Amino acid sequence: MNKKNIYLALSLLSFLLLVIAMFTNGAKITLFEIEFAVIWIPVWILSLFLPLLILAALVVDRNEISKRLIISLLLTLINIFFLIRFFAFEFFPE
Repeated sequence: MNKKNIYLALSLLSFLLLVIAMFTNGAKITLFEIEFAVIWIPVWILSLFLPLLILAALVVDRNEISKRLIISLLLTLINIFFLIRFFAFEFFPE
């Protein structure tokens, strides 16, 4: 397996974990005054670091940009959007 397949598999796994976490109630923990289920920890880790790794792969291999990297980057951006919507983060509070 090469990096492109691994990034695509990890982004699919992150999306699947995100969907599962949104519709289940697991063991709860409190971190930074936010209470959430334990399943959110790998979702957060994958959603925060995977786009950086994919962008680094795109920058390093500019001559070989593939559809798999673009699809995995889009999935991780969708994950970030759903995380922002689910936890109701407000970037510009009034």
